[in-house]
Amino acid sequence: MKDEYKRPVLFTVSALVIIFLVFFSLKIYNHYNLEYPNWEGKSKDHNWEVVFKKNEDAPKEFSGEILWIGDKDKTDKTYIESITIMKDNKTLLDSSDFNSDIPMKDYSGGTSSDGSAKEKSFSFLERLEESDLKRSKITVQVKWKQDNQSFSTEKFVLSKKTIFNH
Repeated sequence: MKDEYKRPVLFTVSALVIIFLVFFSLKIYNHYNLEYPNWEGKSKDHNWEVVFKKNEDAPKEFSGEILWIGDKDKTDKTYIESITIMKDNKTLLDSSDFNSDIPMKDYSGGTSSDGSAKEKSFSFLERLEESDLKRSKITVQVKWKQDNQSFSTEKFVLSKKTIFNH
């Protein structure tokens, strides 16, 4: 290749590489900002997991999800009686006032009768501000029943998860 053609080709290739790197760097940064930070915690009995994560439509706000991570064979017989979420010593949510049990079988994945995918968790506390989570001790207690026998988790603390400590 002649010297007069090398410079424009090298310039074009260099410009394309820089554009490619900037584009994918922005994609990674955007993914990181949507995905993290999260606040997560698991009950000591390893039956429940609670996660506060960013809302896709409002990235500065968080919502909570509770997941049954216990014995999958007992999902059909598991009902949440109440969830209590506390920030420091202030109650954010006490669902014991609702007087209705939530069946985990409806939220354990799989497909609905119409063929659509079921959720693997259910959400609560929509639109919680990140400032409510920062520098606070978030504790959770879950009361549930299986086969008409009631159980209660010890209070467990949520911890902040980032891309580096996940």
